[in-house]
Amino acid sequence: MRETLSAAAGRLRARIESFLPPSAFLPAAEPEKLRRFLTVLLCAWGAVWFVAPLLALDNAFIDVPENIIWGSYFQFGYDKNPYLGAWIGYLGSLLTGNSLWNSYLLSQVFVITGLWAVWRLSLRMTSPAGAFLAVIFLLGVNFYGIKSVELCDDVMELGFWPLLIWSFYCSLKDGNRIGSWLLTGFLAGCCFMIKYYGAVLFVSMFAVMLATPEGRRAFRRPGPYLGAVLFAVMCLPNLIWLGGNDMVAFRYAFDRAALDDGAPAFAFTYERLLKYPLRSFTRTLSVLIVPLIPFFLLFFRRDEAMPSGRFDRRFVAILAWGPFILTLLFSVVSGGSINYSWVVPCFPLLGLFFVLWFKPYINAFSLRAFTGFILLLGVVFVTIFVVRSLWQQPYLKRGCDYENFPGKALAARLTAEWRRQYAVPLPFVIGDRRESCNIAVYSTDRPEAYFSANPNFSQWIDENEIREKGALILFDGRKKRRPKWLGRLAAAGFAMTPEIRIEEERAVPGWFRALAGAPKSDSYVYCFIPPQAGAGAEPARP
Repeated sequence: MRETLSAAAGRLRARIESFLPPSAFLPAAEPEKLRRFLTVLLCAWGAVWFVAPLLALDNAFIDVPENIIWGSYFQFGYDKNPYLGAWIGYLGSLLTGNSLWNSYLLSQVFVITGLWAVWRLSLRMTSPAGAFLAVIFLLGVNFYGIKSVELCDDVMELGFWPLLIWSFYCSLKDGNRIGSWLLTGFLAGCCFMIKYYGAVLFVSMFAVMLATPEGRRAFRRPGPYLGAVLFAVMCLPNLIWLGGNDMVAFRYAFDRAALDDGAPAFAFTYERLLKYPLRSFTRTLSVLIVPLIPFFLLFFRRDEAMPSGRFDRRFVAILAWGPFILTLLFSVVSGGSINYSWVVPCFPLLGLFFVLWFKPYINAFSLRAFTGFILLLGVVFVTIFVVRSLWQQPYLKRGCDYENFPGKALAARLTAEWRRQYAVPLPFVIGDRRESCNIAVYSTDRPEAYFSANPNFSQWIDENEIREKGALILFDGRKKRRPKWLGRLAAAGFAMTPEIRIEEERAVPGWFRALAGAPKSDSYVYCFIPPQAGAGAEPARP
């Protein structure tokens, strides 16, 4: 039976090969040509995804102003994340004169840096053509396209995770040099201090050390322990900060994963065993399958002569799938829901995994065809992003997305109204994350943001100062979105002016508004906490 199937497969392959062009039997381009082309391709990819949001958006993604606000207060932790991502976001804004375009540039710097690290790692494991294929495969994953335009912790990890993996590989393969391990410890600290989710990568790295002779030998050398010390030094300030702030970031993570929903800790429910893990698996698969289909259609022939060492295959297999598998196991064991954005940095070695384990026969025709598909897919991704940002979200969608929130218009309008009434700069803005972040960043007065009127979310706020200097309160105008924290402010004795409902059009670039007309409007409600007499304000004007 096996011989019959093998013979049938051979005949089918021969028949398919008879239709292939001559270039399908020629080797791929010379290594130097591949390197130059990859350099140009990655630079063009980054440039396109830098320019696209500049042309299609007129408001920043929410994580951008949030990081700027966090980073403007030098702390070793914040209510959602550790400190490094916030510092990077604020530094980028500071170096560009408080502009927001830098976020689109920095996001692509992280993306291209991560792809470069994958290229360098792949060159040590396979042929230049295989390394080229491993990198451009990733460009077919939406995480490196539409999802990459927002400078958030997930996009920063697209740069730091591959750098850490590359450094870790060099540490194990290049004689366990102390310098390499210190760099690995430093990069691990960066990953963890951008987002605690980096723990799933660290567990996978530890599994590599246990599962390979090279990894087990490293335990007998001082390098891993010195790297661990450096990692601990970078994380210790954040741990101390968490201890002094009621572990607020972990409470946020538990809420985000729906771990505080009242279910028993080990209740084997449908949601735990199937719903949450399967939902994450199927959604992720729908993204990863896009480059997989043309990969297997074009590289159906195998090349047994392709270099593929045993350690390299184990290393890549564990780190390509380990973080995602651990995430699914977390959902099964804890019952937690997996946020889609968490898995964005999980797959930098996916292309390399298929190159090393499938060993495709890479010829000139298949490599050109696959590259052409990826370029076409890039055009599709950009088109979807532009159409969605310019038309679907501002003109058709029922609810207002973060990037179409009228932050500039509301900030200008309400800052002017505050100044008209009180003749002093606006000192504070109180609101949920979307409203407060936008006003704080876009207002010319740069007020301090008090997130949801919760001191655990804005540790820098002194409510007595708000009583003295006053504040703007802004929230969504929909009845079901009326915030509960308004009641706390009233119960705490804050004097508030009558609420005023306003309408504001969604943010759309001016050039497109001139072509398509006014977008949808949404309602918002605002009021003021008046400054106390003697706080530098004039009496309120009618």
